[in-house]
Amino acid sequence: MFFELLRVSLGTQDGLTKTPTDKEWEELFEMALKQSLAGMMLGGVEKLLKSNSVAKPAILLEWIGEQQYIESQNKLQNKRAKELYEIFKEGDYRSCVLKGQGTATYYDRPELRQSGDIDLWVEGDRDEIVRFVQSKGVHVESVDIKDSAMWFFDDVMVEVHYRPNCMFNPFVDKKLQTFFQEQSERQFAAFDEKLGFAHTTIGFDLVYSLVHIYRHIFSEGIGLRQLVDYFYILKHSSLEQREQTFETICSFGMKEFVGGIMYILLEQFGMSKEYALCGVNRQHGEFLLKEILIGGNFGQYDTRYNFAGKDKKFRRGINMLERNMHYVRLYPSEVLWSPVWKLWHWCWRKQKGYL
Repeated sequence: MFFELLRVSLGTQDGLTKTPTDKEWEELFEMALKQSLAGMMLGGVEKLLKSNSVAKPAILLEWIGEQQYIESQNKLQNKRAKELYEIFKEGDYRSCVLKGQGTATYYDRPELRQSGDIDLWVEGDRDEIVRFVQSKGVHVESVDIKDSAMWFFDDVMVEVHYRPNCMFNPFVDKKLQTFFQEQSERQFAAFDEKLGFAHTTIGFDLVYSLVHIYRHIFSEGIGLRQLVDYFYILKHSSLEQREQTFETICSFGMKEFVGGIMYILLEQFGMSKEYALCGVNRQHGEFLLKEILIGGNFGQYDTRYNFAGKDKKFRRGINMLERNMHYVRLYPSEVLWSPVWKLWHWCWRKQKGYL
């Protein structure tokens, strides 16, 4: 029933096959909250109400309240993203927003996409960027190879990226960083006049969003919101862009993973086959879907693993490695390179004085 309502919200199904009870509506709302999809799925409820397919759910007012909060957060995020862009522009740094408020523009109703933190890709030397930010009186936390948390605002979390993402496997990572470098000029130039900041393009997002989802398997976990994002990215892409994306993704050794994502989008989301990057991989798809439904958005509700606190970094690292061994059968490359990369990364940070 949850996926039926999701398909109604995405416009790939007209109605529900049965009318939910009040208890079932509550469960649907809780599941939407767990997957950070409450806003856009209320759009589906509104469609059903307009067509008189269902009576008003008892939970409707609470759901509307959540939607209003999501809309207000999106306005705040757009405001903060514009301010961030201007701050770095004044320092002669080019930047662009990754995911988030840029991805929301692909939605039928951008204001209903639930936002998270702001991820900003900034062009330039890592140390110089950190010094520039600190000169503004902004606290910089945990500098690493990829990004840093920077406390520009009290109401919105910001991650400044020195590179959009990375892979544990160094040979794959080299290909990935080459892709980012080749795409960088166009991304920093993709200024959105309406929003007041630059954000990444469809051609870039087709690859980057898949890499982002893939990498999250080995950290917090993934959720349905990230797949809904990709559903809308695919809907705005061209056949040529999709063909190029599949070729690029295969060069990263992610063919089976992408087949799993296509399984979820085609079989559960009802996406048209014309938008698919490739055929489905049922084994990977069913595995990923199970992980998503257990963990919720970014794995926040996954109770299978008992992680040490963030202050116990070594123990937490061991916990994460134990967790990732769960994925070694399907994704051996990233899992097996993980401890090597993390040891190298710790030494790199130590040498740079970031620890």
